[in-house]
Amino acid sequence: MLSAVAAAVRFVMVAIMTVVTVIAPFSQKKEAKITRQDEGCRAAFAAISDTHLKDNFIRLGMFEFGLQDLAQAEDRLDAFVIDGDITDDGETESLQAVAETLRKYDLSDNDIMVLGNHDTWGGDRTPDGTREAFIQFTKDATGREIEQVYFTTEIKGYPVIVLGSEGDHTSATISQTQIDWFADEMEKAAQTGLPIFVFCHQPFNGTHGLPYSWEMKEEEDPDEGGIGEASDALLEIVEQYQNVIFISGHIHAGLSKGSEKTGAASVERHGNYTLVNLPCYEYPDVLRGGHINNGTGYVFEIYDGEVLLRARNFATGTWLEAYNETIPLTPAGAGD
Repeated sequence: MLSAVAAAVRFVMVAIMTVVTVIAPFSQKKEAKITRQDEGCRAAFAAISDTHLKDNFIRLGMFEFGLQDLAQAEDRLDAFVIDGDITDDGETESLQAVAETLRKYDLSDNDIMVLGNHDTWGGDRTPDGTREAFIQFTKDATGREIEQVYFTTEIKGYPVIVLGSEGDHTSATISQTQIDWFADEMEKAAQTGLPIFVFCHQPFNGTHGLPYSWEMKEEEDPDEGGIGEASDALLEIVEQYQNVIFISGHIHAGLSKGSEKTGAASVERHGNYTLVNLPCYEYPDVLRGGHINNGTGYVFEIYDGEVLLRARNFATGTWLEAYNETIPLTPAGAGD
């Protein structure tokens, strides 16, 4: 009986906190439009994750609040990224609704869509079906033509590598073909001497408080909540290069400098590479800690010598300076 009461209390608490999460952003005073913090900014892009959209006016409405903020940026962004779980179910209707919504706004010079696990759960859930649906969605939403769920691009000359799951599991299914491709693309990107931005919906295993921050259980499989089986192979490639910034989502945590509850931090520095876990844009998990509000993400500003991450609630047009981070860059050739 006690467990049933405890479960009921937990349900009520989560319900209350969820309502507060939805309403709270709109009690904040709107601030200035998006501008670059300092002169000398070489490039700037915005990144969000886990929008979990459907053909639903409430979810799309929250999404559009953010798009309006991005479109009204005083200093135009060089790129805009959604780092996976763009839709809640991967169904054609959801993908079409998102594409139609994105086409209403001129956000940046380079809109980048990343495949998340929820985006693989529509249609027949086969690798071929998911790939074809994502290829079509990417073209409809951004005009980009790709051949796989993984691809490369640039943000004003800075190399960008996008990874994508080739299966329909919660963890990522990364084939040996994609791993080999990633190794080749990382080597090419390193030749530029510039920081390398890698996007993958799932984080590396054991990072950002995982596995506890995934299900919040004391005993958890060490791979839970992360990339999964391919995590070590991908990390070994990343570790070979300087100034790699690996950007993920998936955990549904809020912005955090280091959660006392889960141990999760939004930004982790590991020698020559940095891991960034984006907050959940829509319906973050109130139990995972951190700054929990709908509409949050980062504006990345690239400077000579550092990358500045400026936390923002795009739905309200509000900077969240307490969660800003600076990633120092190693000068090209240092340590050779």
